[in-house]
Amino acid sequence: MRVVNIPNIIPASTVLNTTVNSAAIPLYQIFGYAIQIVFTGTPTGSFKLQASCDSVPQVVASGIFIPTNWTDISGSSQAVSVSGNIIWNAEDTFYNYVRVVYTDGSSGASTAIVTVSTFNGHGI
Repeated sequence: MRVVNIPNIIPASTVLNTTVNSAAIPLYQIFGYAIQIVFTGTPTGSFKLQASCDSVPQVVASGIFIPTNWTDISGSSQAVSVSGNIIWNAEDTFYNYVRVVYTDGSSGASTAIVTVSTFNGHGI
């Protein structure tokens, strides 16, 4: 069984005072995943998941491929206003990429920070 663990999909100590996109996580041969975000302070905003079905290139000169077409995953949005954590658990995932998006509602005044952001995936 293929097991993938990717820490810091949003860099630790990222301040949640603007829109933040996590790294694009490729889901090649991953059929289920969990994403956990832990944050401190007093955020004013929401987290959600987005998916992309952009094709998976075989070779990328830079070594990094960033999809351009993203769609919100229905029901994944979670508003936050106090320190805490969020976890999503997804199975039967057949899109090619996933990412976390934080949308700030504090007009840039928030001092909340991300302390942990981890992706765990399982597949073949």
